[in-house]
Amino acid sequence: MYNLGLIGKNISHSFSKEYFEKKFKENNITNFSYSLFPLKTLNQINHFIKNEKIVGLNVTSPYKEDIIKHLDKLGPIASITKSVNTIFITPKYKKMGFNTDLFGFKSILEKLNTKNKKALILGSGGVSKTISYCLDLENIKHLIVSRYPKNKMQHYSDIKDVINDYKLIINTTPLGQFPKINNAPNIPYDLITNKHYCIDLIYNPSKTLFLKKAKTKGAQIINGKEMLIKQAEKSWTLWLKLMTKYNV
Repeated sequence: MYNLGLIGKNISHSFSKEYFEKKFKENNITNFSYSLFPLKTLNQINHFIKNEKIVGLNVTSPYKEDIIKHLDKLGPIASITKSVNTIFITPKYKKMGFNTDLFGFKSILEKLNTKNKKALILGSGGVSKTISYCLDLENIKHLIVSRYPKNKMQHYSDIKDVINDYKLIINTTPLGQFPKINNAPNIPYDLITNKHYCIDLIYNPSKTLFLKKAKTKGAQIINGKEMLIKQAEKSWTLWLKLMTKYNV
């Protein structure tokens, strides 16, 4: 049996286990399992991998950046974004980190008319770096908004001055995620219009308070479900490819 799984905190709500188990069943895949592994810290990650006989992992909040110091090698996108959401473990227990979130977010952008639009990225964590890199690849000018801005970031209090010019708003924070569904990023929702596109990378609930507030102002809204599916598919393809390469 090849053991896959997801590591993070507060992951009981995650769709990943359900998604992969459905995939295995529909494709009659009987030699893989997928489990949720809520970890309080990453201190015992090596012991955990060996003990659970893990072949591949997905990584979610808050470990997408912290996991890097525990890895032996990074893929090119992960090296640039400094964010890892997929790990492959070789037979010699070498841990290789990759970023498939990029492919997931690109699938969302491909459905939007982003020509001449500028973006605000809410949050400055690991995922925001991936989103920023993706927007760079698409030549979309953007600002990262943070409670603790550094470098060229903006503070939330500055959004009111630029929101009219930045029609694409992307929430990368966990605010509004189940079970704390009554939370939302602190932005001037009264300044959102029907010219705005609001994307929330959260997929549970399917319509966060952020999206509900934006919708009442006429904005087009998108949740993170498709991103999750696309990045999961990319992870699956990557695991199978590397298993073949390393003769697992």
